[in-house]
Parts: sequence; C-alpha cells; structure tokens
Amino acid sequence: MAAVTTNGDAAANALDDIKPPAGVVLPPREIRNVLEKTAGYVARNGAVFEDRIREKERSNPKFSFLNPSDAYHPFYQWRLDEVKSGRGTAIAAGRVGEPAAEAPKPQGPPKPADYLFSARTPRINRKDLDVIQLSALFVAKNGRQFMTQLAQREAGNPQFGFLIPNHTLHNFFQHIIDQYTTLLRASGLGGEGGKLQEERIKELEANINDKFLVLSRAKQRAEYAKYVESEKQKKEEEEVKAKEEFAMIDWGDFVVVETITFNEADEHANLPPPTNLSDLQYASLEDRNNASISASLRIEEAMPDEDTTYNAYPNQPAPYPLAPQPPAYQPAQMPPPVQPYSPVPQAQP
Repeated sequence: MAAVTTNGDAAANALDDIKPPAGVVLPPREIRNVLEKTAGYVARNGAVFEDRIREKERSNPKFSFLNPSDAYHPFYQWRLDEVKSGRGTAIAAGRVGEPAAEAPKPQGPPKPADYLFSARTPRINRKDLDVIQLSALFVAKNGRQFMTQLAQREAGNPQFGFLIPNHTLHNFFQHIIDQYTTLLRASGLGGEGGKLQEERIKELEANINDKFLVLSRAKQRAEYAKYVESEKQKKEEEEVKAKEEFAMIDWGDFVVVETITFNEADEHANLPPPTNLSDLQYASLEDRNNASISASLRIEEAMPDEDTTYNAYPNQPAPYPLAPQPPAYQPAQMPPPVQPYSPVPQAQP
C-alpha cells in the first residue's frame, strides 16, 4: 500500500526549497518551522498578535526572530511579506497534517521556459514607466525589505500604487525586479556571478554540441503556441454562442419600473468632457486616482443587527401621533333677554 503524502511532508520540503534574498541570513530548519507558523498567524490576525507573542515568549530563544535586532528578523519580515502576498506555505496556512491535494494533470503540451528578458510592456505613461523601472532597480539591489519600506512610506501616493499586490501593474513590476536581479547576480552581486556565468556557458556549449537542441525547443514552443491559440479560439466560440443566446431574449417583454426625465438644466449643466479609452490607458497614476469615481466616496459597514437585504418598497415610517388639540373657542349662547315686568292695571267693576 502506497504511503499517503501529507501537507506536513510537502511543507517541510517546501521550507528547504526556500531561498532568501541576498544579504538575508537563513535560520535553521527548526526555527524556520516556528517562524513560518508565526508569519502565517500574524498575516491573518494583524500586528497585535505579533506583539502578544513577543511579550509572551520573550525568554524563548525560538522566538528571538521577533526582535528587530535579531539576525533572523529580516528573514521573518521577508516571509511575512511573502505570506501576505499569497506566496506562503502550508505551514503558514495552518494546513499541516492534512492529505496533500493531488497535483492537477497538465493539459496540452508542456509550457516552454519563459524568456529571461522579455516582459510585455502595458500601455502606460512614460513617467510611470520610469518610476517603476527605477524602483525595481533599487529593490533588486537592496532586497525586498526596501520595497516594504517604500510601500509604507508612499502609502498615500498614487504614483507608487504598483507596490500594492492587487494593482494592475504589480505583476509587470515584479517581472522588472526579476530581470534586474538576474543581471545584478550575474555581475557578481552576492557572490553568485561566477556560478551563473558557468551555468550560462554550459547552456551555450549544449547548443553547440547538439545542433538539434535549439530546433527541439523551437518545436516545443510552436506546439505550445498552437495549443494556446486553439484554446483561445474555443473561448471565443463560447463567447459568440453566449452572445447568440443573449440575443434570443425577448427584450420586448419588460415592465417599466421608473422613468427618468431630463430637463433643460441637465442639458446646460457644467460637466467634464467625455474621456476615451486611449486617454485612460496612457494617463498617469495620479490622474487616474483623481479621476476615480470612488476616490471621494466612503463605503460604510452596516450594523450587526441591521437588515442589509434590498427592499424596493420599504415600509414608510408611521407618522408621529398628533397631540390633542384644544377645542375651538365658541362663545356660549345667552338666553334672550326677559322683558321687564310691567303691572297691568285691573279694570274697575
């Protein structure tokens, strides 16, 4: 019976494969395990949890990496940033001991190796491109810790919004960092220049010894490109089919919910001119931030006991009870005046 592989075994192997940036000291494996768990908890629960552990385990040498003056603290900060960016291990996620998920079977031909110095440049303003390239060069030279400090210092500056992991230009920024890192290491940064040059020379010698090696790589890349193109065509056919089904909907069967009427004041309102797609793509990050609709809006969280379901016809609040009004003044009706008594003389017999 084959042994069942668990996340603990896979995570332990993953810790051995972790290569820290240049200039960061690699802790022993025992401390790395504790450090990875702590980084996962702190990433999920916030910096308050880190302060609590530092206070509780101040005499425990296994948690000395929490002290800023410790030699392993830069490695902990780097792992914390990696976990927050979604590049953590099963130990950081707290899934140690569970059966490891089976690796998905690859579909189609294997993907060829990416080009080392080829990154698709997005449509971007020239000023923003210079800022991204210069920031990537400093990060590649000074380590990931510099990127963390830069992101904290420029937290409110939209010009450095690409430092946020969920930004549209963050992946491009990471590609530029990798390219600069490769060049700096090949030039001798971190003492790896000779090793990288030897590996590059071996690759070139392999191309010389095997004349068909380049041809086989080109064939593999062509097959993969053909597979990607076929998958793209299938996706386009599915989109066309979805549009056809969408066009079959009877749009004449509808109910008018509300009618919006535009008056002359709307025609003469002082509104900004319309913006086309090209201007938005080549606008700077600061201009995009200023033109953002949601820049001046604030999303408020509902109270725990508040019903957040949408009701198109909300119940109208009951009117306040009116205070009893005093009756209107009416003058009292007086009886008619009585005629004064006048004695009538009696007739004499």
